[in-house]
Amino acid sequence: MNSSPFVFQVDREHPRLKLALVFVLVVSWMIAFAILNALIPSAGLNIVAGLAATALAALMMRVIEPVLKARWPSGRVVQVDDAGVRIVLREQIQRQAKANEGTSGLLWFFKIPRRSRMPKGWYVVACALEQNDDYLAVYTFASPAQVESLQKIGHFTELHSSKDQKTGKNDSLRVAGEQRRLRLAEEHRWHDGAEMLYPDFEQYLTRLSEQFSQWLP
Repeated sequence: MNSSPFVFQVDREHPRLKLALVFVLVVSWMIAFAILNALIPSAGLNIVAGLAATALAALMMRVIEPVLKARWPSGRVVQVDDAGVRIVLREQIQRQAKANEGTSGLLWFFKIPRRSRMPKGWYVVACALEQNDDYLAVYTFASPAQVESLQKIGHFTELHSSKDQKTGKNDSLRVAGEQRRLRLAEEHRWHDGAEMLYPDFEQYLTRLSEQFSQWLP
């Protein structure tokens, strides 16, 4: 009999949430501008009202965003139990690694090349389970200190950029082969990987190491 699965919510910033935030931004700006334009006199284009409305709309979006994230999940989860690991979207299995079949685990990280929604200097840290040429990829964003902490759970390999490989930085056949495997796994992560919060990712790795230690390097 299978034990109750560990369930991890993933993809907090899903497309529907992003679209809703854009809607909140636009509507908030329109309402704020209409009010401020009536209150602030102007002979022509009311730049002051426009700038103030932009600031208020951005503030409104920042207030609404955590509320939506807490109450509007993506519907996608990662489940871990005795039968294996699954990525499930609204009760439909998208990816799975079965416990009774051969599985290879890959752990890697790389520095985010440019500033996005993460602070400068942070990393993408990922884990992929490869089974029958299919990849179940899970990842998180982590600070340098958090990356060092994760090294205690598993052996993570830095994924080098294509530029480094072209310049011959990785000239070892073993390293080159390892980088090719990681790059393939990274492609799967990029297209359909499941994004976890860092604490959940840490717990996910701990769960894998306890229940399926043979999968991890």
